[in-house]
Amino acid sequence: MRTKVIIIILLTALLVIFVLQNTETVNINFYFWDIIIPRALLLFVCFAMGLIIGLIIPASRKQKKEP
Repeated sequence: MRTKVIIIILLTALLVIFVLQNTETVNINFYFWDIIIPRALLLFVCFAMGLIIGLIIPASRKQKKEP
């Protein structure tokens, strides 16, 4: 379990470094919305969404297995 925590901390640190190096603004076009945000924010939001989805899916599978 301790190894898992260390790996998570290292990957999070690498993600933070990667995000901080990508500070240019990007234009996002989604149907009728045009949004200009920093690339770092876009990367962080995508990471957070993936993390949340990754936590929800295994939790829902555990609940289905129980009688």
